[in-house]
Amino acid sequence: MRTWRWVLIGATLVLILAGFSSVACDTGDFPVPVTTVQPPANLTVSVQLNQEGKYTTAIFRGGHGQRLLKEIQVEVIHPDGSKDSGVIGNVVGDSVMLKGSGCGDQVIATANFKNGMNYVILNEKMQYIRGICPADYSLTVDPCEEIARSPSLKPDPVQEIPVNKSVVIQANVDISRIEVQFRGGFGQNMIKTLQVHRIGPDGSKETQSLGNNIGDEVVFTATNNCMDRIAADVSFIDGTMYHFYDKVIRISRYMYL
Repeated sequence: MRTWRWVLIGATLVLILAGFSSVACDTGDFPVPVTTVQPPANLTVSVQLNQEGKYTTAIFRGGHGQRLLKEIQVEVIHPDGSKDSGVIGNVVGDSVMLKGSGCGDQVIATANFKNGMNYVILNEKMQYIRGICPADYSLTVDPCEEIARSPSLKPDPVQEIPVNKSVVIQANVDISRIEVQFRGGFGQNMIKTLQVHRIGPDGSKETQSLGNNIGDEVVFTATNNCMDRIAADVSFIDGTMYHFYDKVIRISRYMYL
C-alpha cells in the first residue's frame, strides 16, 4: 500500500510540473533564448537557410564533422509559440522544408553526432513578409535604417582573383554572432595568410586569421541586432595579395522587405 501511495504522489507531481512547463512555453519570450555552441574543430558542420514565403528550407553544407554526424534537427518556432520541425542527414545537399508564419520565425538547428554529443549550431530569426504576415505584426519604423547609413558599412571594391588561385569563404549568421567558413577553391594550397575582418557601424574593427582547410572557421560576436560588415584579404606564397570579399552581413533580415 505504501508503494502505491508514493507512485500516486509521483504521478501527481509530474502532472503539476507538466502544467507549469506548458504555461511557461505559452507565455515565454520570443525569440526563445538559445545559446549556440561552437563544436570542436573536427565536428564543425554548416547549415544554409533559404526562405520563400512562409516556407524555410534548411540545407546541409558539409564540414569537418560530416562523417561523425548522425543528423541535424531543425525547428521553426513561430511568434505565437507553435512549432514545426524536421531532420536533415549527413550528406551534403540533404534538406528539409518547414512551414513558418512569415512573421520573423526563429530557426534553431541542433547537430547530433554518433558519439552522443549534441550542439546547437544555428539560431536565426527569419524574414518578415509583408502581404503574408497579418497587419498587427507590421513594424512602422525600420529599426536598422539609421545603422545602414553608417559610412563604415560601405564595402570597399573587391579584387578579382585569377581562376587558378580562386578562394571561397562563406558567412553565416545567427541572432548574435557571425561565422565565416573557408569553403575551398583552386588556390587553397597556395594560401599564405587569410585575414577576415569584422567592421561595425561604429567604425570598430576586429581581425582574425582563417585556416585554409575546408570547414575551418572564425566566429565574431555581432555588434548590434541589425548588421555588420565582413571583409577578407588573402595573400599567396607567390607574393600576390587580394581584397576579395567585402559584404554587409545582415543580422536582422528586416532590411530585405
